[in-house]
Amino acid sequence: MPQAISEIEEKGFAGREGPALPILKSPCVAAIGKDGKAMGLLIYHLGGSRWYITLSYTAPEHRRKHIHTALFEALRDEGLQQGNIVSIDCRTHVNNLAAQAAFEAQGRTKEFIEYTFRLKDEVVTAEEMRMMPEYLVEPFDTGPDGLKSMQAFINEKTAEGYELHQVIERSTYQWVLFFKLEGGAGK
Repeated sequence: MPQAISEIEEKGFAGREGPALPILKSPCVAAIGKDGKAMGLLIYHLGGSRWYITLSYTAPEHRRKHIHTALFEALRDEGLQQGNIVSIDCRTHVNNLAAQAAFEAQGRTKEFIEYTFRLKDEVVTAEEMRMMPEYLVEPFDTGPDGLKSMQAFINEKTAEGYELHQVIERSTYQWVLFFKLEGGAGK
């Protein structure tokens, strides 16, 4: 875990407003590559019969490779083995639609929505803006036309300035398409 934390610090996580990096005594599951470098981690808090994921991070070069899912499944399996854990909870920003879709694809359910009352505006740095790309999330039903209709839809969004970022299959005909604004904040 110390190596994973130092890798996160090197990639720019340190110094953000909000919670500090976790204390190294927190339980953690981490994915370490063959080269010995951290690919991702989940840090969680033990809370009786509930565990709370306090931080999950996947290095940018390892995203969309199911690292986060593998880490979550390892944590889930540990909770099932322990036998007295009733849930594993987490939260994410309302605009983090990619994380929300990933959580739902892993079988997690949305339990509540959290509200915040701002006392003053936060200052967002250019680096933080770069790390918050603009996404468009579109549920899509291919219906009897199959993938041809999806390709036409993708072409339409491309003409509007979006590029396809990720596709999640819900069922034979049901999909969720993630588009990233070309030249947006994430580039």
